[in-house]
Amino acid sequence: MWVPLAVLAILATVGGFVGISTAFTGGKEVGGKMNIVNWMNPIIWNPVTKSFGASEAGQSGEGSEAIAERQPSTAVPEAHTGFNLAHAFEARLGSETATEWVFIIISLAVAAIGIALGLLFYVKSPKLPDVWARRLGLLYRASYNKYWMDEFYGWAFTRRTMDLARGVFAFDSKVVDGGVNGSAWLTRLSSLLTGGTDKYFVDGLVNAIGNFVVRLMSPMVRAAQTGFTQNYALVMVMGLLIAVAFYLFKSF
Repeated sequence: MWVPLAVLAILATVGGFVGISTAFTGGKEVGGKMNIVNWMNPIIWNPVTKSFGASEAGQSGEGSEAIAERQPSTAVPEAHTGFNLAHAFEARLGSETATEWVFIIISLAVAAIGIALGLLFYVKSPKLPDVWARRLGLLYRASYNKYWMDEFYGWAFTRRTMDLARGVFAFDSKVVDGGVNGSAWLTRLSSLLTGGTDKYFVDGLVNAIGNFVVRLMSPMVRAAQTGFTQNYALVMVMGLLIAVAFYLFKSF
């Protein structure tokens, strides 16, 4: 368990050196682009220059105290941007370096108090957490449950997203798929009707007519097909006579 804490401690130390305070550098911002102040300058609004980007101090590598010493008394006053604790301390103390040290001391004091409380509650007197949990009551339960933010997020977003997903699924399965399946059922039904009509009505009618013609004509054809040459010759002569008579009748 100590390995992640050690990694975080190393990263915090490196980060501290990268963004080292001007209190340790004589009012100068060192580190170039590695300094967090210089790195964030392009997106920070400067109320003095009325633009985004590095201030004169950040560009030259000098602190605001050095710039203030070189500025004439007719310098444009700083625009009012609301209450700023750091500016209030700097105005009261009259020194940026002193202000930096005040916040450094406050941070170290808060960290020391946290370490002392941790040693007191979990090393020296492990029963104290339970005692204070009972004393604080609702406040402790709210803190323990992270002010029920997870529950609220689950109710307001996660469950609503799931409800929306269920609605989309129901619409897809009942309406979209229902329409597709319904059209497929109608297609199968029309196919059955068409096939039955073709098989039992059309084919039946054709077969009936064919059978009728076969039954009617087959005796006559069989009677004409005697197998004797003289009969065939007689039929040919009779046909020729009928053709000549038809031609002569037409001429008259």
